[in-house]
Amino acid sequence: MLSAPVRRLLRAALPLSCLLLGACALPVSRPPLQHSYRLDAPDVRTAPLPQAVVVQLLPVTAAAGFQTAAMMYSRSPQTLEPYRDSRWLAPPSRLIADAIAAALRRQPWVSAVQQQTVLVDAPWALHCSLQRLEHDVHGSRGTVRLDLTCELADRHGRGVAAHWRFDGSEPVAVNDAAHFAQAAQVLLDRAVDAVVQHTRSAVQAAGTSAAAAGAHGGAGDGG
Repeated sequence: MLSAPVRRLLRAALPLSCLLLGACALPVSRPPLQHSYRLDAPDVRTAPLPQAVVVQLLPVTAAAGFQTAAMMYSRSPQTLEPYRDSRWLAPPSRLIADAIAAALRRQPWVSAVQQQTVLVDAPWALHCSLQRLEHDVHGSRGTVRLDLTCELADRHGRGVAAHWRFDGSEPVAVNDAAHFAQAAQVLLDRAVDAVVQHTRSAVQAAGTSAAAAGAHGGAGDGG
């Protein structure tokens, strides 16, 4: 026979055990799984130039609505909303800047790309601005759009050597964040290729002009 104190203790513990077991049986509300997407640098290859140069890449600025890591989609020209459970690994302006820097560093005519730390006075400064990177949703199909403008300054010539705009679109068969990210990568590959090509053309033109000026000056001295 159990003593009276023990019986009272068991009676008190039984309801508590039932409550705990009931709590274990309740469905658990878990937050939705968050997906993060990144953008990589394309493998752009160009020919070398007579002299490699240093390029300073200024921070890529972003228009309103594209300054965070949110993946933005639009159902009408007047709306812009973020995907709930998907986001970029970092703000797209930073991902684009890193992709441009990585692509430039691979070029044989670039000796260094300066981003955060300035070690030398770079003769070339590149600034790009992200106007939009969004997923336009229309019915069962959609379109991803990337709008990027860039300016390249020749600091020795004290002027803007090149200015261009990449305004591209890529259709997607499925309107979701994964296909948005895939199409964005396709567009970024084209945009970064344009950045590399325009920058190389400006550097080459400046080198050709400097060589011609030197040759003309040398000929004048000889007269």
